Order: sequence, then structure tokens, then C-alpha cells
Amino acid sequence: MDNKIKVLTPDNQELEVEVLDIFNVTGYEDKDYILYSLGEQVDADHEQAYISVLEQSQDGYNLVEIKDANEWDTVQNAIAEDIKLGQEANNE
Repeated sequence: MDNKIKVLTPDNQELEVEVLDIFNVTGYEDKDYILYSLGEQVDADHEQAYISVLEQSQDGYNLVEIKDANEWDTVQNAIAEDIKLGQEANNE
């Protein structure tokens, strides 16, 4: 997959990231979340992945840190559920 976009980090650094998924979460429908990679290998089969809020501005895309603990838990649970559903679909 080569689905890359340029984003600004909270400290105004421009990064090119590989988009793994953009999704919404129940309870936070007004926000888009991005699951992305910077190409950092964890091991031979896996890359490090990150999650942020993705905001679009007139200058492009901005990554916004998830600071609220309840929001972070909700996002993690949504991803875990998505992974579980994907694994169940692969096993059918």
C-alpha cells in the first residue's frame, strides 16, 4: 500500500505518513481518527502504528493528540473490536 499524505504534527513539523485507516468512533462522531505509520519496523513483519485525531485545515491536514483518557479508551476499544471482527471474518 502506498497511501501517503503530508500532515503537520502538534509541534508544527511536516511529516509524510502512510495512512492505514481513517475512521470514526461512536460518541466522538465529530472527529476523524487516523491510524498511520512512519515506516518504523518493530520486527520483520510489523511496523509501528500511531493514532491521532485528523483535522483538515486550509493548509492541509493536522495531527492532534488524543489527551482525554475516556476518548483514548473508546478509540482503543473500537480498534480492538475492528481487529477482532477482521480475525473472525478471516476464520470463516
